[in-house]
Amino acid sequence: MHRNRRGFTLYETLVVLLIVASLTVLVGFQAVAQRRAAAEQAFWPAWQQLWTVGRQVAVARKETVGIFVDRKTGEVTLTRGQAHHVFRRLMPPPGLRWVDGRTGWGITPQGHADAFTMEWYSTTHHVWWYQTFQLGGALIYVEATKTRRPQRVAAS
Repeated sequence: MHRNRRGFTLYETLVVLLIVASLTVLVGFQAVAQRRAAAEQAFWPAWQQLWTVGRQVAVARKETVGIFVDRKTGEVTLTRGQAHHVFRRLMPPPGLRWVDGRTGWGITPQGHADAFTMEWYSTTHHVWWYQTFQLGGALIYVEATKTRRPQRVAAS
């Protein structure tokens, strides 16, 4: 006697559920990684825009604009005036952290700043980012490398 089965057995249902759950987790991790990568790519133009606004404010108000980087969070803050009134903030994305460089400097009323390099590390891409300010702050060059640069020894 031949029975006509309708539906899945418990074993077949569990296999299908396991496959669906595995694919869902895999796609979810990929989506998070893609969001973090996109946020990191968007950070550098946002930093450039923040810098441009700082220079414009310094020149327009004829006063020094302070720039501060929080060592723990990497948040960049622009301030003006003696009271250090905060007028712009930029938070790095979750996968990017500030490692080394200045944590406080200024843009002069002429729109100039010292030349120096800031170091960041991406846990998203596993690369070191070097952000170099040149020509009195008129040019910001950002470079990624898989290996960390040797630390410079300060001149005495």
